[in-house]
Amino acid sequence: MSNNSCCSGTLKDLIKEEGGCGCSTLDAIDMSKLKNPKNPKKEINDYSLKLLEEICEKLGIVSVGYTKCPVNTNNKLKYSNAIVLTYPIAMDIINEIPSEYAQELNNELYEFLGIITYVVSDYLRKEGFATEVINPFGDLADLSKLGQDANLGYIGKNGLLITPDLGPRVKISAILTTIENLPFLDKNPHEWIRNYCTRCSKCIKSCPEEALIEKSDKLAKADIIDEKCIGCSKGCTYCIEFCPFFENGYSYIEEKQMKLESKLKEKGKL
Repeated sequence: MSNNSCCSGTLKDLIKEEGGCGCSTLDAIDMSKLKNPKNPKKEINDYSLKLLEEICEKLGIVSVGYTKCPVNTNNKLKYSNAIVLTYPIAMDIINEIPSEYAQELNNELYEFLGIITYVVSDYLRKEGFATEVINPFGDLADLSKLGQDANLGYIGKNGLLITPDLGPRVKISAILTTIENLPFLDKNPHEWIRNYCTRCSKCIKSCPEEALIEKSDKLAKADIIDEKCIGCSKGCTYCIEFCPFFENGYSYIEEKQMKLESKLKEKGKL
């Protein structure tokens, strides 16, 4: 990954401060360098929150959002306050045809995002907050749903989080924490994406494996046939590559959709 390597520049220095890189496995292991405090704090001040977001920016995180995450009844999740992070998928992954090599690139990205998520988590632990990392290659939570709940975007028909910065070209991780006064937002400004995806369905038509199936209501995300999808075995990214939000950009699609909805409202059809 030429532009997202953990062995270059500021990223290398920040990770080195936390005790090394450790890019060697895709197991969802705990890579924390610090233990959770015994008596964790529950409120963060504006300075520490700003510093948190600055650290994320230096690590290459595209966006940071905050949401409440219900603690599982089976106690898999320890805390209900979530910090959600999005990270760009490198263009060399998008441009690579589905193959073992494409999957290797994809795995490297997952692993690297896991590493920098633990760097952010350790910063919070150092500041006195308890944390639990939702690893991007683990299964503790639906990360796309967390991203949507954190108002970082909206889930498209392809089941991916559509974001204003990069469309669906992001990976997601999260940190659960004891911090109770995070800047949670009530209204998601990206809800209009659902209406656009209802009309589009290009991801379904573009999937060569026919792994996406249209639902009868067309409003919900498509059903994914796991045994047909090769995204997790050959690094396939066609549902990203052919998405209009990737091809044309968020702002362009939003402008088109707003004009359409305005016309429909004038005609009383919306």
